[in-house]
Amino acid sequence: MLRGRKSSNIIEYRTRNGPFKDLHSVMNVPLLKHKTTAVVFNSILNPADRSERRKPKVQAVKFIKPQMERNRLEEASSVVSVVFGTNRIAWAHLERGRRVLEWQQEQCDRFLRGPYQASVYLEDISPVVAKIPEADFFILEKPGISLQNTNLFPIMLHLRTVEAMLYSLLGVRYQQDGQQRVLSMARTAVGKHFELMVGESRTSGAELVRQLLSDSVTQKHPRVAFPQSMVVRYRNMFQLGARNHREEMCDALLQALAFYELLAGD
Repeated sequence: MLRGRKSSNIIEYRTRNGPFKDLHSVMNVPLLKHKTTAVVFNSILNPADRSERRKPKVQAVKFIKPQMERNRLEEASSVVSVVFGTNRIAWAHLERGRRVLEWQQEQCDRFLRGPYQASVYLEDISPVVAKIPEADFFILEKPGISLQNTNLFPIMLHLRTVEAMLYSLLGVRYQQDGQQRVLSMARTAVGKHFELMVGESRTSGAELVRQLLSDSVTQKHPRVAFPQSMVVRYRNMFQLGARNHREEMCDALLQALAFYELLAGD
């Protein structure tokens, strides 16, 4: 704060007038303002405070909202990734070693049927939240629908409502020492990580999930590990041409995996 002309003025003033008799006399030096002088004096008189100010800032993780300290995320034993659509809520419970602990979805048939009543959403989402396992953090997908497409406004309103309900219910159920545990992750961030973006749109990750399931039983060190029972259960469901509705499950798994890989800098 005393670089350049300010420091030169201090030396010149002291050379002409002799040593400073008190702190107030420093204010006579040209270009020195009261705020700058007070900060400098404090750093000299309280070196402990100065060292405290010079500690490196805690690095935040930008792909998570609200921003969270990296060390808190790195210490997490497991996370639950939650993805929701027009009539389903899916989640994937993944531990730090990238082993899948739980992976499933729930059907919500009353979504987008009739008027948008908060009570309906609460009645449908509360039982789902009761089934979601406990984890250190819950990662909600941040929908990527543009406000510019007015035809999709009802869908966007629905997704935002579900997001708000999940955020509130999970936060209340798993509140711990006032620490933030429910976070959001942009859908586009996951899409870019797995190269699933075509322009501004994200394509399906089902093919990648099929490959992850296959690698789990064929490779010694797979990218993500599934229990054998889970591989048998879901392998046929994700086969090409299979008639199923597992897109949210695919997205929930990829979001959890992207969280750990982005955090590790893979």
